[in-house]
Amino acid sequence: MKRSSLKWLTLGFLLIYIPAHAEGVLEAIKSKLSAEPPYTVVDTRYEVGYTVGIPSLHWVDNTQLLFTGGTKDEARGKLHLWNDKTKSVQRYAEAESACFSNGFIRYQVRMDQVARKRIVREGPFGSEKEIEEPLLSKEELRKMPRVHSNFTCKVHLRSELAPPAPNTRNVAVLRDGDGYLDLGPWDIDTKERKTFPRNLTLYQGKTGKAIQLPMTWEEDIASYDVFYSEYRSAYIVHPKKPRGAPLELNIQWPKDQPLIVYLLWPNGQTETVSIPYWPTEYLSRPQPVKSGWIFGGGNFYKASGLYLFDGKTVSEIDTGQVWGTAVSPDGCKAAVAIQNKHLEGGAPINLKIFNFCKGGK
Repeated sequence: MKRSSLKWLTLGFLLIYIPAHAEGVLEAIKSKLSAEPPYTVVDTRYEVGYTVGIPSLHWVDNTQLLFTGGTKDEARGKLHLWNDKTKSVQRYAEAESACFSNGFIRYQVRMDQVARKRIVREGPFGSEKEIEEPLLSKEELRKMPRVHSNFTCKVHLRSELAPPAPNTRNVAVLRDGDGYLDLGPWDIDTKERKTFPRNLTLYQGKTGKAIQLPMTWEEDIASYDVFYSEYRSAYIVHPKKPRGAPLELNIQWPKDQPLIVYLLWPNGQTETVSIPYWPTEYLSRPQPVKSGWIFGGGNFYKASGLYLFDGKTVSEIDTGQVWGTAVSPDGCKAAVAIQNKHLEGGAPINLKIFNFCKGGK
């Protein structure tokens, strides 16, 4: 039975069994059931290509969305640009993926294994230039350890970070000038990982000043669990385990504890957001919007969907498995990659645009 049918069936039951003197209550219920949802949604009819560890959705501004995907009738793994004003799409580049951050874009054009080089285009969005880069050997990579950052779209030598980051540390290099996060040792069996304190450390910008953060190693935070909110001008840090969880065990989040997500500003300021455990059970790609937080969650077989937390309650606003989210700089629009029929093999990952501002503006 559709949810809308169930809603009005419930109202019919109440009309029969609630006494006439409760007419005011009935009117209030009817008004609430008839109210429009606090958002609008557009199904772009485009599909999103998904690559593990590489975000597929990027808001260029409050109107344009860069995404990897396509339609059923064309190559699905190419860069496209959605215009939310005209509700139209244009092909941007033949690349299969791209890194976009703070107005800077980088994507690979082709790779020449014989000549040991790759051709990439990078630069300010819309005016990027083509450059050649040598393909490094395994020996060269071993001698000069490096780390890639989705926040700078560059590869950074660990020895050139401030302070230098040993190859044994799991780090996330932040946007230019913001420094990097030390997320702890890679190896969970090391004595160092079991000692105190076990707090994450923010090393600021060029100074390398260390700020100990309230997040801890046992919360199991990886570099791909850190992303940026243009809307809040802060980093989103998403723990996979609660504080105090055993380091060695892969455990589920306790049902009697709220789900947690952190906001982190470049100056070291943090904010903890607590989201009710039910009905979501877990968080996937949480992002702040004007009216609260959106995220994927829910039991995979029974309640998988896109959820909205308004600060008080959690509501499911779409059904299916969420593969990616991105929020516009003004916090109004959320681009969502959602597989609505996720229990069917090979079901498409659909691109939808949710608008949480009044009147859809």
